[in-house]
Amino acid sequence: MLTRANASVQQQNLSHIISENLGQILDRGRVMAIAAEGWFNGNPAETLGHLSSMAAADRIFLRIALYDQTSRRVYTSSPAQDSPEFTTAVWALLSTSAQEGTNHLRLAPLSPSSEHAWQIPLLIPVNGNHNTPRGVLLVVLDLGYFLQLYRHIDMGRSGVIQVLTADAMVVAEARPEGLVLQNGARRAGVSLPPGVHAGALQGDLFQDGRTYLSSFRQPESRPFTVVVSRDMQEILTAHSAIRSRLFAGLAVLTAFFAAVTFWVARGIQRQGGLVEALARSNEKNQLLIDQLEEEKRRAVMLAAHDHLTGLPNRRMFNELLASHLLQAKRNRRHYALMYLDLDRFKSVNDTLGHHVGDLLLQAVSARLRAGLRESDLVARLGGDEFAVLVTGLERMDDIAAVAGKLVEQLSLPYEGLDGHAIQTSPSIGVAVFPRDGQDIGALSRHADAAMYQSKRSGRGRYTFYDAVRKPADARFLEQRLPKAIAEHELVLHFQPKVRLCDYQLVGFEALVRWQHPEFGLIYPNDFIPLAESTGAIVELGNWVAQACCQQLASWQAEGLKVVPIAFNVSAMQLLDEELPLRVAGMLATHGVAAGSLEVEITETCLVESMDVAVKVLDALEKLGVHIALDDFGSGFSSLGYVRTLPIHCIKIDRSFINDIRNSPDDAVIVTSIITLAHNLKMRVVAEGVERLDQLIHLKTAGCDEVQGYFFSRPVPADAAREFLLQPAMSPA
Repeated sequence: MLTRANASVQQQNLSHIISENLGQILDRGRVMAIAAEGWFNGNPAETLGHLSSMAAADRIFLRIALYDQTSRRVYTSSPAQDSPEFTTAVWALLSTSAQEGTNHLRLAPLSPSSEHAWQIPLLIPVNGNHNTPRGVLLVVLDLGYFLQLYRHIDMGRSGVIQVLTADAMVVAEARPEGLVLQNGARRAGVSLPPGVHAGALQGDLFQDGRTYLSSFRQPESRPFTVVVSRDMQEILTAHSAIRSRLFAGLAVLTAFFAAVTFWVARGIQRQGGLVEALARSNEKNQLLIDQLEEEKRRAVMLAAHDHLTGLPNRRMFNELLASHLLQAKRNRRHYALMYLDLDRFKSVNDTLGHHVGDLLLQAVSARLRAGLRESDLVARLGGDEFAVLVTGLERMDDIAAVAGKLVEQLSLPYEGLDGHAIQTSPSIGVAVFPRDGQDIGALSRHADAAMYQSKRSGRGRYTFYDAVRKPADARFLEQRLPKAIAEHELVLHFQPKVRLCDYQLVGFEALVRWQHPEFGLIYPNDFIPLAESTGAIVELGNWVAQACCQQLASWQAEGLKVVPIAFNVSAMQLLDEELPLRVAGMLATHGVAAGSLEVEITETCLVESMDVAVKVLDALEKLGVHIALDDFGSGFSSLGYVRTLPIHCIKIDRSFINDIRNSPDDAVIVTSIITLAHNLKMRVVAEGVERLDQLIHLKTAGCDEVQGYFFSRPVPADAAREFLLQPAMSPA
């Protein structure tokens, strides 16, 4: 009985290992079904690439195919004709999923051809939200390749590994001499008890007159059962040989008993010691087997989850994050990645011990689960660092609300941690998709940077990545800027100008941004000074002028009624007498009228060489380009410039607008500038208008146009195009 029990335990362990490995393959098939949902969400090309890469990474997947809700095949990795029985199985799975909301995979009808003997087709439902069926994914497994992985395991001459279906049909069989070719599915010789998922049986498995010991493993919600069998005679042979030698020894001892009683007694004592040692050895073996099973279970758990909190670990979180980002690219809702770090967690471990620190981490994970929706993801990345993906929010303000809620909940005292009450708080960094990055690497770096900014700002708070997007290495940006201009990493954003008499859109100001591949969107204050110090400002200015003409031409080609675009010209550009010729060439190349451009200059541009600047500006005016004096009032505000230069518009500096309602001096200066400009037949534009009271005061004072956050921030070209379609911009 002991020999049979040992053999049964070994076979059960082998069936468990094979079953778990097969289950992992089925789980990868389910992950492919999750990725396949992207096909029905309007992104077939990206989904196809994702499915192909997942299938190519694993040799056990021979073929994949995708079927829609009508059981029509919409994609297949290799051509094959579907049988009527197969189509019926697909339709049945779709119907079952629709009625019951199930996501269990099923075995499709097997091919009767010996050529496909070890090819096992599985049908996996592709479900959308609330388990609504979207389609079915076919995954064809090569069980022959799978079983070949175990060909080196010593199972004796009679060992057999079988993979059975739920109705006990043999779909794959491996013996020591190799795989057994199946001529169609046949029923297994062993009858498995219903409702039992693991155990051992004994009987004439192959009806060849021999008794086999069989161990089986039948995991829940999986369509396969793994059976490992071996001839009982072979199992007992080794034990019989030992028993024969033992009897021979006893016979020798009995023969010597009459002559040497002492030696016989001593021999019996020795045999008793051997039996006791064998029993102890069996107990140790059983203990080792139990430990092996427990370690395997823990290894499977640790492969995807954190052992302390039960949350997904970094590897699993990144896989789920990639899947969610694919979905995020296909809708217009907001997604945010949050990195969360507990403040002063090290002091808890140092003063109260790691046991209390572990209890605190478990309490934090419980609060995170309770404070988030089921659709959100939460993971422990390591130590006291957690990650949260907030999905599908309607408004950007909701992201701040979620972050604030997490800070509030996680800052409440933690009672009853091994008799201690602990007060801690989180530092949270937030990176918003797609603004702060469109891939896992960029979002993770930016969320991490924002988290450390929260710590530097005083802890117990959240910080958006926008607040820390300041590239520290100016020398690196300085060296990279010429290449960025040449490789078109620069983009234009447009801020509208609104006429106050009727709130009509009358122009845009073009503002350059640097779409850096590592730092993300960099604003002008971070790289314009570098361009001026290195001389790259001339090349940068030429790029901006060219981009403005190109954008105007694009809008004209769409049949839109365009408005003038203004762009800034630096002091170095005003010293270049070839600038008017280049602008004329750009206008001619793109077929844009000169009146559609407006050049903005500042008083500081005129300090170095007034004569050359006047000459350049006169030439631009003769082309028909309008000229505006920007930031008026921030410098010396020399009226000589206004009188001498061909200026058509004065832009009042935002410093006079900020407190115009509460500062009588600012109000008088603004009114005087407006009166002076109107007397000189010039337009007046107020910059930095952010509040309704500022707008009312400027309109009362007679200001012509305004621009500022009250109407719109600078926006990309696509958003600016929407303003052209609806030019009225009501202050309401």
